[in-house]
Amino acid sequence: MASLFHRSKLRRAERAPVTSHGNINLVPLVDTLTSIVFFSLLTYQGETMMALTSFDLSLPPVVITTPQQAQQVKSEKDVLDLLLAVRVNNDQLSIEHSGGGGFRQVIAGLDSTSLTQLQALMTQIRLQYPQNKDVLVIPSDDVAYDNIIHVLERLRLAGFSGISLGTRARGAAPAAGTGR
Repeated sequence: MASLFHRSKLRRAERAPVTSHGNINLVPLVDTLTSIVFFSLLTYQGETMMALTSFDLSLPPVVITTPQQAQQVKSEKDVLDLLLAVRVNNDQLSIEHSGGGGFRQVIAGLDSTSLTQLQALMTQIRLQYPQNKDVLVIPSDDVAYDNIIHVLERLRLAGFSGISLGTRARGAAPAAGTGR
């Protein structure tokens, strides 16, 4: 009869071709780590996730076209005192609003000084019309996404909470006087 040592040695010799690369089975380890990562991401509610920047994009303001709609809006006390739009092109920003007989200002460029001018102007408009928290951002088709995000951040810093993204029809002629 063989000793325990000899039987262990024989078993190891029989299994040598199967375990020549190592004796550790990694499948249970990978399964366990996958489960841990999945459930950690599922239940994570830390400060890092809360600190991510997000934009609450709302629907554009309703345009009143009939007298019945005007009466309905006035009765609901949802009168929009100011229609405010920011057009974003590759070479300029155009701010337009309907208050005080109309307003239009063009800021050349999309660099940091232009964005600072935009923020200052929008803060001034926000102070002049404190009841208005809505602004419509209309980017041109060829504007970089990064530039749109910078404009949205500056509008949020100016105190606007109802930021909407609008589009113009592709191939539509730009507004008169934009130079495009």
